[in-house]
Amino acid sequence: MLVKTEKFEWLAETSGDESCPVEVVQGNFILSDGNTVWIPSGQYLNGNWGASSGTMVVGDDLKKVPERMKITWFSYAENKFYTGDFELPQKKIYDIFKKDYGKSIMPNGVEYKNEYNTLTVAMASQGLVTVWIGGIGKKEIGTYQAHETVDVEWSSFHKGDKSVLMNLRQKQMLPFVQKEIAEGKISNTYFKNRLKRYHYTIGTNRPDFKIYNYDVLFMNNEVISKTNTGVEFLTDTIIGKGVAKEIVLYIKDQFAHDLEVRVDVDLLDGKVPNERLKPLEERAFNNQLMDLFKTFFEQNKNVELYIKFNKEIIKSNINKPVYSGKVCLKSATAELEIPNSKVEVYNAE
Repeated sequence: MLVKTEKFEWLAETSGDESCPVEVVQGNFILSDGNTVWIPSGQYLNGNWGASSGTMVVGDDLKKVPERMKITWFSYAENKFYTGDFELPQKKIYDIFKKDYGKSIMPNGVEYKNEYNTLTVAMASQGLVTVWIGGIGKKEIGTYQAHETVDVEWSSFHKGDKSVLMNLRQKQMLPFVQKEIAEGKISNTYFKNRLKRYHYTIGTNRPDFKIYNYDVLFMNNEVISKTNTGVEFLTDTIIGKGVAKEIVLYIKDQFAHDLEVRVDVDLLDGKVPNERLKPLEERAFNNQLMDLFKTFFEQNKNVELYIKFNKEIIKSNINKPVYSGKVCLKSATAELEIPNSKVEVYNAE
């Protein structure tokens, strides 16, 4: 079967979070013929959960699609080793690698192929591990639960005194993490909440506005666009969507003008997400938006997240229509205007 034998150009990446730094002891993607692709190890991973913290180019450029993943890592916040052997959705990964996403052109005129080319493994507290496929976007492949293990000897993992290194690492951790360690309250609830999906559509309150392209960044680290998924994703209610954080819609309005609509779905005290938020601020921002979604979806069905454009047209300095508005969640019986949302509209021409 081609699913088990066809090769693609892809790399393995690892990721940790500054609130739960980890280090991979050993890891491999297992191919159908028993061969393996090495998962980078030996790096202290304390970046942003889901973002690549470690990539090493080893082995052949072209690789088969893995059917399993074996990985063992050490959690510095918990002082524990975790391990797991997980079956991967091989056909799903194959189909994403295989699909033709067309080509794009760089600003210098050079044409390149749109494709997926990474598998990112991200570890969180209490043995939680998630795999994303990345490239022209990012999609979750699966989330798994590892178990604690005592089969790893510290001396085979690190040279030197364990207590000295642990004391150093934990002193370097964020203050709120040090507090959680002291109180025995390390948890993966925050990361599990970020992975939650809901069934809703994305649109506007203007039926005369035609959305012809889009990009959406979700709380679960997925990045979905027309190029990697299709415009029909916006109106699909079967495939669950993560909590949308940032949206860019490309719209043709009733005057046939092309508009670029940039949306921050929710803000924290007026700060935009792409400003470098402090870790606790970022977590508060994410929790605020996740709680809002959770509460609304517990009480409503057939939900739409939509941009409510103001009726007034604000003339821009180049005399073309520009609009403003708010983000809303709406069902047949309720509507919630997200008070901290931000909608900016630009001429895309």
